[in-house]
Amino acid sequence: MALPTPTEVNLKQVTAGSPDQVAAILAEHGVAVLPLTDISKKAKEGRIGETKFYTTANNVLLPAYQIEEPSLAEKLNPATFKKRKAPDAPSGFGHQYATPIHHELQASPLLRDTMTRLYGKDCKYAPNRLRLTSKFKFVNDSLHIEGLNLWHQDETTGEISLLPGEVATIVGLAGQRRFVFWDMKGADLKPLWDRWHENPKEFHKIDPHWMHANYPGRRRMVTVDCNTHPMLIMWQESSPHEIACSPSLSAFISPIDHYETGLVTKKGRNNVTSTVPTEYEGLTKHETNLLGICYNMPGFQWPSGKKCYSFCHQRAYCHYLGKVRSRYLIPLQTATGPRLRFQMRLIDAGKVDQKDPAYRQALERRGINLPAVAFADTTPLFVQDILKLSDIILQDYGFIPTN
Repeated sequence: MALPTPTEVNLKQVTAGSPDQVAAILAEHGVAVLPLTDISKKAKEGRIGETKFYTTANNVLLPAYQIEEPSLAEKLNPATFKKRKAPDAPSGFGHQYATPIHHELQASPLLRDTMTRLYGKDCKYAPNRLRLTSKFKFVNDSLHIEGLNLWHQDETTGEISLLPGEVATIVGLAGQRRFVFWDMKGADLKPLWDRWHENPKEFHKIDPHWMHANYPGRRRMVTVDCNTHPMLIMWQESSPHEIACSPSLSAFISPIDHYETGLVTKKGRNNVTSTVPTEYEGLTKHETNLLGICYNMPGFQWPSGKKCYSFCHQRAYCHYLGKVRSRYLIPLQTATGPRLRFQMRLIDAGKVDQKDPAYRQALERRGINLPAVAFADTTPLFVQDILKLSDIILQDYGFIPTN
């Protein structure tokens, strides 16, 4: 059964003129937009031009399956993007992290001021990725709520409310970036409360037909033109929201309040599987982020706490087994005979020799501490020269302490 189209929100109602207006707009509407006017169109386009989309995937894939990098024209006008046979192409997500355009955005005083107001003066950042889609499309069944601690119930009145939760951020870089969410202000939350208590895990994917039946007329969408300045789009993670495809290029920015110090191990909940590089074993989750950034790759997990996949979604590994280099394959002997299993590793596409004594001395002078595995004989050369990153970006990620 077809679902009703979301109601378009007047963009002016949710657009902030300055960082100090963002919190009030978020509280009122659940979503806020701030133009990053301190990043010029020329600077934005220059950094987008420097940003690669398929370095990780092409290093994993055999020569016959290499993916053509998009032209600058395709990046700036996503409606013209030619679809590639690339990992996770249907969703538009790429697997390049800590890119030049991410660092341009993180250096924006407007963005930093906004994040400080929302997260506090000790705001830190985790690496995240890009998304490029070429068409408008509603993805109804992606409806979900994020966060573990969602609810508040008044002890006296019994009134139920959704806690604000973390503020999530997307920056629209080009095209028309659409965001779809549900406005729950003033709604009777008891049906949603009851459904959550029946099955808390379901909230990672809520039945959209049930939502429309219980909360009709509350589905909203915001469409943002991102062709001049980057557009910072923020929302409360505890608000029901959906993946919304639109002809746009976006970067995910991930402010965090602390670095994760849990260890990555062979066994248990934080175990190394085929989804993440073997080099991460024995490191803290924070150290995996630092090491991953040196290769424009993710660490062990996303800021949401879900385990990352560095090349493609794990459900697609079997599809790619015959298309990847032997470096990323492990032979296994099973009861039915020999077979191959995919295993992610750090990519070996780099040209920055971090093992050179002069480079290591330069790292020490900048106060950059990396795990010992970064300099092991079997570890490939860095893809990203972290010495070229500004102190601001190095502090954001935790390579060096904040002054």
